[in-house]
Amino acid sequence: MAKHLGIVGCSAEGAALCYRTICLEGAAIMGEHAHPEITMHTYPLSDYTPFFPAGDWEGVARLMRSSAEKLAAAG
Repeated sequence: MAKHLGIVGCSAEGAALCYRTICLEGAAIMGEHAHPEITMHTYPLSDYTPFFPAGDWEGVARLMRSSAEKLAAAG
């Protein structure tokens, strides 16, 4: 059985690219139309943007960690 993967998204574009890449590579490895089970969590980009000009990477990390915790709770 394939593993269950979690995607912590920051931007819609980045999260979508990760999702698409996993699906395409999964099919190449696992067979046509197959890929691992995927769960994704994203906060709105507007939650991240205040941290960028301030260089507050710890603030970004807190949001990403919170997303990872939500993914872990999802199973």
